[in-house]
Amino acid sequence: MLGRVKDEWSRSSKALTGTDAFWERSAAGICLLRALKRLIPQHARGKLLDAGAGTLSIRHVAKAHCTEYQSLDAHKTHPELDHVGDIQRMPLPEGQFDTVLCLQVLEHVSNPEQALREIHRVLAPGGKLIISVPHLDYLHNEPDDYFRYTKYGLDTLLKRVGFRVHSMESVGGFASFVQRLFATLGVGLTYETLLWPLFFAVNRVFGSVAVWLDARVDKKKLLALYFVAVAEKA
Repeated sequence: MLGRVKDEWSRSSKALTGTDAFWERSAAGICLLRALKRLIPQHARGKLLDAGAGTLSIRHVAKAHCTEYQSLDAHKTHPELDHVGDIQRMPLPEGQFDTVLCLQVLEHVSNPEQALREIHRVLAPGGKLIISVPHLDYLHNEPDDYFRYTKYGLDTLLKRVGFRVHSMESVGGFASFVQRLFATLGVGLTYETLLWPLFFAVNRVFGSVAVWLDARVDKKKLLALYFVAVAEKA
């Protein structure tokens, strides 16, 4: 059964990518999308690189706030991906981008400091990085799942490679984490069945409730799902 759940979740990811529905399958996605929809309009500009873009799941948001959107991933994960390459050794010239997005990527690279150095290299002076990393998450994309981060660890890495950190915020919490587990199971069992539209609608409501609970129960964000930072190349 777990194999089917994993396969159907992947199928739904490919079908829904590039839409809000991709993110709204779980509370984890809902809270992260809300943060990105607030931060991207505030900080994105000019030529933008989505580093570790995967299936281009945030392209529909990013393209509205930049003059040019380009994407990079280690594999040809989408037919419209612009660049195939390792984020730790990007085949891109120095100082080319005004904005870089790096969302849920840093845990999947064996040398995250080198990846951040590469992002710093391809950014123009004064360019902005919007980055998200997991704090509370289950093992996924094995065997390429190496790290989890605290806000202090991410802050240290960013400053070590030359970034000035503008903001660091906690996203989600334990309720969102638990809801995500049930959502993953539900999507895996109902996707492309007659129950899918009903499950998606109900699941989105429960996801929003979980996000609401996290915002009010875990005031100190000790069990944050993700940390999202905005940093600038000095």
